[in-house]
Amino acid sequence: MTENNVQIYTVYIHAPAQKVWDAITQSQYTTRWGYGGAVDYGLSAGAEFKHLTTPAMREMGLGDVAVSGTVVEVDPPRKLVLQWQPAWHQDKPATQVTWEITAYPDDVTKVVLTHDLSDAPELGAEFAGGSEPASGGGGWPWALSDLKSLLETGEAMAGDPA
Repeated sequence: MTENNVQIYTVYIHAPAQKVWDAITQSQYTTRWGYGGAVDYGLSAGAEFKHLTTPAMREMGLGDVAVSGTVVEVDPPRKLVLQWQPAWHQDKPATQVTWEITAYPDDVTKVVLTHDLSDAPELGAEFAGGSEPASGGGGWPWALSDLKSLLETGEAMAGDPA
């Protein structure tokens, strides 16, 4: 795999843009897709955010917070920019994650996730899905696929992660 300092993923989801926004920013959804865990957002520029761990994550040795950071920009339900710091890489600089949400007719929504790893390029393979999802390594492709499944079918790909 070649080094990819800025990763860009696009997915089209058959759901209204507001529902996609809610699924990214509200715990009632975040506990059900990707790697699970409730979220605590201050949805204003400069506010802190936390993505909390699941019981399974805590059993593996993580504390109560999986990812923390700062909200850089927020424009509901169109854009969310975060300085993003995973707990398992506290020794690395924070990176930037940008969610761009575009509504199309008939409740189709385009989601573009950009993860700028320029300050921590050695993490690129991990977030690109460097290993199997069952071992915790499906990265953004796994998480976005799970988000799409949840919003379109009401169920996560492999059942709820908790």
